[in-house]
Amino acid sequence: MRIPRLLTILGPASVLYVLAARASSTTATSPEWFVALLSLALSLTPLAALGVRPNARGASRLAVMGVSLAVALASARTASPVLGRAHDIAWLIVALVMLDLVLPRNTSKLVRAGALAGFALAALLGAGLAQEGLLPGSTFGVVVVMGILATGALHQIVLAGRGHAVEGALSGIALVSLAVGLAYAWLGPFAGSLATSVEFAVASLLWLGHLAWIDPRWRSLRSVGVPAIAACAVCFVATYVFVPEAPLGRWQLGALALGSGVLWWVSFSLARRLSTRAVWSTSGHLVDAAEVARLSLVGGATLEDIASGVLVPLKRAFESANGSSELYTLEPPLRVRLDVGDRANVRTGEAPDAVTRLLFANDHHSILDLGSLRDRVVREPSVREALSAMQSRSIGCVLPCVHLEHIEGLLFLPSIGSSGTLSRVELEELGRLGDSLGGALASALAQRRADTQIHRLSSLRRDAEDRITMLEGELEQLRGQCDVLGRGLAEDQTLHVAYSQSMRRVQTRAIELARVNDPVLLIAPAGSPVLPVSRFIHDRGPRWESPFVVADCSAAPLDQVMSLLFGSEAERRTGWFQSAAGGTLLLRDLPALPKPAQARLAQALAEDGTGPDDCTVSPSMRPRMIATSRAPMGELQRRGALDPNLANSLSGPGLTIPSLRERREDVPSLVLLAIDRACRVLARDPVGIEQRAMEALVDHDWPGDVAELELVIELAVAEASAKTIAVNDLPPLAWPAAHEGESLSGTYVEVERRLLERALLRSGGNKSEAARMLGLKRTTFLDKLRRHGLEQRAVG
Repeated sequence: MRIPRLLTILGPASVLYVLAARASSTTATSPEWFVALLSLALSLTPLAALGVRPNARGASRLAVMGVSLAVALASARTASPVLGRAHDIAWLIVALVMLDLVLPRNTSKLVRAGALAGFALAALLGAGLAQEGLLPGSTFGVVVVMGILATGALHQIVLAGRGHAVEGALSGIALVSLAVGLAYAWLGPFAGSLATSVEFAVASLLWLGHLAWIDPRWRSLRSVGVPAIAACAVCFVATYVFVPEAPLGRWQLGALALGSGVLWWVSFSLARRLSTRAVWSTSGHLVDAAEVARLSLVGGATLEDIASGVLVPLKRAFESANGSSELYTLEPPLRVRLDVGDRANVRTGEAPDAVTRLLFANDHHSILDLGSLRDRVVREPSVREALSAMQSRSIGCVLPCVHLEHIEGLLFLPSIGSSGTLSRVELEELGRLGDSLGGALASALAQRRADTQIHRLSSLRRDAEDRITMLEGELEQLRGQCDVLGRGLAEDQTLHVAYSQSMRRVQTRAIELARVNDPVLLIAPAGSPVLPVSRFIHDRGPRWESPFVVADCSAAPLDQVMSLLFGSEAERRTGWFQSAAGGTLLLRDLPALPKPAQARLAQALAEDGTGPDDCTVSPSMRPRMIATSRAPMGELQRRGALDPNLANSLSGPGLTIPSLRERREDVPSLVLLAIDRACRVLARDPVGIEQRAMEALVDHDWPGDVAELELVIELAVAEASAKTIAVNDLPPLAWPAAHEGESLSGTYVEVERRLLERALLRSGGNKSEAARMLGLKRTTFLDKLRRHGLEQRAVG
């Protein structure tokens, strides 16, 4: 605002200087007092520019334009060449200022400077050629008038392009009329006071029109009204005191000066009312609210703060409207409106789909107002749906909030009045608000999305931690159960019965194998104590606190072997291999595993980390494997019963458990242990055994090994009626020959029962082995055991 302040002093001084030069010339065609009064009045126009908003575009240009018009009027219609040139240059400056104001804001500096320089060069060149006699003397005036006409046409194009066709047409008609009036004053038949009056009327209307363009609310009236009346009063006093006697009396001349000031004030007020009705639809409240809202936007504010800073001023501007302003965001879809107490209420909500589609279809993301859509609906039927949506919700304007060519949100403003058309100034101020609001929303929504993501990740982390805690608790519980079960198995005393030399070698070898982590192959006949031996090795090794998992390979269904061994995510099953992580995995009857499972097991046991991905066990936590087989390694390899890689993993030193018939000196101790266990199981008082019964047991070959011995003793304890087991209490110890007819005597049910009993007896109570001996499926065999009530005699 430095230029308007400066021109408030330099303007009247320049006009007084021109008037002094004019007074020295006696060739003026207009009354000197009339010209002085009008030009001095125009020289005070910079006072009006002081009342314009500080950030309004063109306030300085408006002050320059007013002073130039005052100088042009003060130097008009004289024979002085100097004053004539001053008159022409002043109007040229006015035309340049008009052209500069009408050019769009986004015009580049190079294009703007080129247009202004081209127009000025054309006018000066025409004046120079006219002075040389090459062109008519009125060439300069014609160029200036044509420039004003071109400015009017450009003004009309700009307004029509923004959807204000009627306003643009009226503005163009007004400028054409003023240009024609100026041409008549310069080049037409007008002369004397009439020509001066016409030129003053054109100058004042041009200036007032541009004042309405820059300051639609005419705030400047508050600043310029009183100074104008004061200036007219000073003119009255000065005229009454200093003007000599003239054809007009002093009081008449002073009254004319005072009347001119009053007329000036009336013209301001009338222009303000006309501008309010024709140009400004909401009497300036919307622009003020948009400006306050834009200035309230600060970086780093939350969505709630941004909404409050924008919606509260707009609520005051639309107090008489039917609806209320709303703010919508697109990512995430939120709706923000004001609650009681002007508090921002943020909820999930999407903007009307028809309005959103129309905005995205427009590459420029321009403002949608109800009036422009009504004008477009005839030639663009595609906007009908958006127009209906806005009318049904009483939406007068949709302001896209754009940041870096991306729509961050939509600001919905209610409609006021029946036209629903926004003025050019409203659109410009709302456009600036949309740009500022788009940047603020981009920052706030990015922070909100980040906070939401952090909250979601925190929730996931808490859920994962809770899940981990629960799984760790379950794991500890399972480990405790396995430990209890394993230690219960370790209490089996059969391994400690080692009166024979062969069994003492087994104990020594087991202690040696417990110190290493290599896989171990136990060669043992059916029914031998492989489980106590394996547990003995585990408990005396470095993994004694880790899980000890027992897996029966012969009992696993062929279609489930892989999932039982390595687990299955689909079935949410943990495999034997994972359950034994860090501990020991006992695989009973290893040759019963299918070849694919053996190959995969060999990969999982590989030391170079090339195991399968689904074993999910790190190399440091791989379980130690103890496998059992009834045939030695050489025979298994000769028959091709083992995968080569798996056989190579088990190629280290193994352990062979002797059969019970090879260590008969251990039988009496094992019999006594079995009697004690059977009495406890059957809840009987302790019993003894006769010598003849003991000798019969020692002489038996025990094809079912220790398991058969324990089963025979349990049956004998159950049959014994005295305090000692006699020979008659013992079940048959020999497997009948095929030619023996006794085996086929009785009914079919009795024969089947005897076959089942003897199969269990020969297999040492092993159900899988007994089923193989009879050529039955394991499920069929178990069903027959249940029908005959023999399931309690089977041990596994």
